[in-house]
Amino acid sequence: MSDESRRVNERDLPAATRPGAAQGWCARPFGDAAADLDIAFDNADRAGTVTALLAACIADTDGRPLDADAAWGWTLNQRLQALIAMRLAAGDAAVEVHAACAQCGEAMALDLDLHAFAGMPVPPRFAWRRGDGTQLTLRLPTGRDLQRWMRDDVQSHAALAASLIEAAAEQPAGEATAASSAWLAALDDAFEVHDPLTALRLQAVCPACAHDNAIACDLEALLLAGFARAQASLLDEVLRLAIVLHWSEAEILALPRWRRAHYLRRLDAGGHA
Repeated sequence: MSDESRRVNERDLPAATRPGAAQGWCARPFGDAAADLDIAFDNADRAGTVTALLAACIADTDGRPLDADAAWGWTLNQRLQALIAMRLAAGDAAVEVHAACAQCGEAMALDLDLHAFAGMPVPPRFAWRRGDGTQLTLRLPTGRDLQRWMRDDVQSHAALAASLIEAAAEQPAGEATAASSAWLAALDDAFEVHDPLTALRLQAVCPACAHDNAIACDLEALLLAGFARAQASLLDEVLRLAIVLHWSEAEILALPRWRRAHYLRRLDAGGHA
């Protein structure tokens, strides 16, 4: 089945079976709308880029677009699940991870299937008991947290962790619950156990020396890179058709993807640039 056939079939699915529908929203493929060309992929403001993508491509089951302010309030896990749903809506589940063996330096490539990571977001709050027996109520970070940390230039790992503590021993969190070096690592582990997708770790055996590698995988960064490539490809399509056919950008983007693909194939077959 072609990519275009998968896209058409995706749109024809009942709302309840589309990516994200179980969470009360649906995703469309990035690169299917003219407005997608307006999104700036800014490495200095990755959280802002993710929010812009969600506002452009996520809607509720009645078709109402996700408000950007609401997207800022989603947890990082929710935001990542939405990005995965956008990629799956395009019929593309394959992601390749590149890493070097920690033992011998051999280059390795790992093929991931996004279907294995797609699912319901994990609960935004959870309980954790630290070493002294005090039970803490923790919350997952949101896009708004990232926005605030960047604005306030918060760099202390302890300060970041402490801001995600909502209560200690059923009392509101205060200075006494601030993360200390004695249990900071354990607190990090608690977040990773509760939300392994946001801080994804993969295991890979080196084909050269058989060393078992633990590889940190920034899945959000990989998905953003894929969307940036899709945008660049769409811009190239527009440029080729505009040069040869003298159509405007708006006219070209108004065409369904399958028609643009057909014209490009015909141009290639005819030896056009």
